[in-house]
Amino acid sequence: MKKDVIIPRLGSSDESDEVRILRWLKTQGEQVRKGDALLEVETDKVNVEIEAPDEDVLNVINAQEGDFVKFGSVVAFIDKPN
Repeated sequence: MKKDVIIPRLGSSDESDEVRILRWLKTQGEQVRKGDALLEVETDKVNVEIEAPDEDVLNVINAQEGDFVKFGSVVAFIDKPN
């Protein structure tokens, strides 16, 4: 079953409604386990790693390093291999 990788609202990020993707720690097509760090994002105050919500393959990445994305955005999908 496909699982969305969503950017959660982070701490007291009241001043902004988006984050910048600093870097992907896993690559498309790579096997991931629940809790693995997938990507690092930057808020106006801190850098945070976003973890895999499930175990399987990181099949689709919708946002690239340097992109600004809103909280709640789906930035990738974890699913069975294509």
